[in-house]
Amino acid sequence: MVRPLEHLRILDLSRLLPGPYCTLLLADLGADVIKVEEPGRGDYIRWMPPMAGDLSSGHLALNRGKRSITLSLKYPEGVAAMKRLVRTADVVLESFRPGVMDRLGVGYDVLSAENERLVYCALTGFGQDGPYKMRAGHDINYLGYAGVLDIIGERDGPPVVPGVQIADVGGGGLMAAVGILAALSEREVTGRGRFVDISMMDGAVSWLQMHAQAYAITGVIPARGTMRLSGGPACYRIYRAGDGKYVTVGALEPQFWAALCEALGVPDLIELQYAPEEEQAVIHKRLEEIFLQKTRDEWVAELAHLDACFGPVNDIAEAMVDPQVRARDMVRDVPTPTGTVNTIGNPLKLHGVEDPPLRAAPGLGEHTEQVLKEAGFSPEEIASLRDEGAL
Repeated sequence: MVRPLEHLRILDLSRLLPGPYCTLLLADLGADVIKVEEPGRGDYIRWMPPMAGDLSSGHLALNRGKRSITLSLKYPEGVAAMKRLVRTADVVLESFRPGVMDRLGVGYDVLSAENERLVYCALTGFGQDGPYKMRAGHDINYLGYAGVLDIIGERDGPPVVPGVQIADVGGGGLMAAVGILAALSEREVTGRGRFVDISMMDGAVSWLQMHAQAYAITGVIPARGTMRLSGGPACYRIYRAGDGKYVTVGALEPQFWAALCEALGVPDLIELQYAPEEEQAVIHKRLEEIFLQKTRDEWVAELAHLDACFGPVNDIAEAMVDPQVRARDMVRDVPTPTGTVNTIGNPLKLHGVEDPPLRAAPGLGEHTEQVLKEAGFSPEEIASLRDEGAL
């Protein structure tokens, strides 16, 4: 079965989470993703805990199905090899600060001269221009600058660090994948590649479409825990059950709220769904008392028939065996040096296209000779690169 991106070759010089998440999505769609890593060290995520022996869970999660070569761009021979590699590549992805690739001699202008069809994506914290472009940062910083952290947390409480890296994954990796695919689509028309400039801060700001527009037309700064979709009304909240676990209520529409109130034996609350803030506190308190009367799973079973936007708060272990997760093939087996282990599957379902068995995450430089030979390097040239310390 041919997958949609099987005709594409991607050279991935990025590290850690944002860039590798981008190329993971593209690899799951069939692209030949080649990690270009520093000799002897590689992508830092290879050594980041949690570990199982010598295997990093992060490396396994993000780099399965890819190939790996080692190539040092600190040597002229390595730079020359990179120029040759891009002649048969469709995409280069890098995540260095602006200007680093240019200083190494492999920036966009140089590489596009070798291959005018090359799509070159630079994925950075703040983008290629602006006053912050050279600043260091991580997910928490981008979310803080963007205004996202300010609206996450309980009413009257401090901002809360999200458990998922929103700017890295949603603002960075996902946006980079969209940008790359857009540039590849344009290339089908123009025959030429393009420089794609992705900023994780930009991506995080873009997630505030609804909040920023509301502020623009009302002048009211949204406050934590008070908005319709952040715990303001009692109909959209997390409630603690009697066993200390939690359930979710997302009954925003009147028909869902009415069904839930009837099932819980509080029909008098139906007309108060969007009552003023003071009354919401009373409604919330009544629902809290009700949900404490049974365990989470008892509530889930009792309300399973109800069309009312109600469900459990699963932990990771529970989510991985959830029947919906399993039915959608979102948990797959991936090989490791000691057997197989569960990993997250491909969220992009294209009807008529089946995902093949997953390939293991590559060892550092595992495919160096293979990839160089495919690019036309002779055994003597490969040996010379090794002797020079470029591999």
